[in-house]
Amino acid sequence: MTTVDVAIPCYQYGSFLRDSAMSVLSQDVDGLRLLIIDNASTDDSRDIARELAADDDRVSLIFNDRNRGMHHSCNRAVDWAEADYFVLLDADDLLAAGALALGTAFLDEHREASFLYGVESRLVDGLLDPGRCDATTTRWKITKGREFIRRTCWDSFCDIGAPAVIARTSAQKRAGHFTQSLVRTFDFEMYLRLAMFGDVASTNRVLGIRRMHEAQLTTAFARQPIRDFEEHEKAFESFFSQGGAALPAADDLAAMATKKLGDYAYWFGVAQSLRRGPHARAAFDFAAARREAPEVLPPLTFLFKKRWLRSSWRAARRAVHSPAPLPPSFEVPRYL
Repeated sequence: MTTVDVAIPCYQYGSFLRDSAMSVLSQDVDGLRLLIIDNASTDDSRDIARELAADDDRVSLIFNDRNRGMHHSCNRAVDWAEADYFVLLDADDLLAAGALALGTAFLDEHREASFLYGVESRLVDGLLDPGRCDATTTRWKITKGREFIRRTCWDSFCDIGAPAVIARTSAQKRAGHFTQSLVRTFDFEMYLRLAMFGDVASTNRVLGIRRMHEAQLTTAFARQPIRDFEEHEKAFESFFSQGGAALPAADDLAAMATKKLGDYAYWFGVAQSLRRGPHARAAFDFAAARREAPEVLPPLTFLFKKRWLRSSWRAARRAVHSPAPLPPSFEVPRYL
């Protein structure tokens, strides 16, 4: 029997916790455990967690005596995990219906994969983003771990959504704890580390749902986007100063990641200039310090990345389809 351990770190997310937990407990898998780690919340998070545990013996609780930070909770969850597969889910996010059955069945058949990820849908004001919708036909792709690392360095950013990730627990144990010095990108760095221990599988199906709201961690970085570039740079530096240093041509990969971050910042600066945004100068300064070419020469190869085609496709979907409400079963509707 395939087993799955899911951990939900929680701090002041009582208004979201029940939905998050029920999106896990409603999954159609037999060997399922759920751990809720509350970081000394002062809202009703602990009361809700106790009710969940009382109603379902698959639920375990850890209540910290003080706020020990997100990293502490995540790393405690890594230590706790002992199932075949491991999932970390923020208390404001959701698993899509059938996500665990779909993902673990694929991982059971492909032992070479250390983790997999799917599409991350977005929930805004109770409505699902039609640009990130579920597929009608399931497709899978397996990328060699080293190739995944190389592509991520070339892309400079990673579009993997944390709610849509399932890791093989044995690989997670080898990768170890999340890096506490990384605020925004500790999960991003972990994907690079997991790729050191196996291949990376991906699917076009929605596996997770991120709830967009003002209290989430990413909101602060959206308001100061240059911090996001800086955090990704720190993640690459952390990876290549540790396990990534063992890769062939590690120095070249690290240099490429730095240069491509500069290219990305350049185009972000262009977009800010066209919109008369407040971050253009900071973006150009960040780019100039990392690019090999003069500021006046645009990095045209960056525009050929798949991320731009994917963004265009999502924009087209939004133009055709209206946002949809989240069904009670937590299933993402399929847009035909």
